[in-house]
Amino acid sequence: MPKYLTMAEAQQQLPELSAELAFEPAIITQDGEPVMIAMSCEQFQSLVETMEILSDKEFMVELREGIRQAEAGETISLEELKTQLGF
Repeated sequence: MPKYLTMAEAQQQLPELSAELAFEPAIITQDGEPVMIAMSCEQFQSLVETMEILSDKEFMVELREGIRQAEAGETISLEELKTQLGF
């Protein structure tokens, strides 16, 4: 669950805030309304990568089909895969 901070609290806690952001983002509010989100660079990079994956329509079709096959039990063993691939 993200931490909520007022703008003034965020300014006061800025030196320590980066350590806290490693675990979860913080929502910064002004006059009781959310105005920005602070997160670690690692979290931001992960979010960008996730958006890139989700925007790849062909990949998402294949992913959904793979999930459907796995849920339906349409799987093969690693040994069968190796045989099919000629290993």
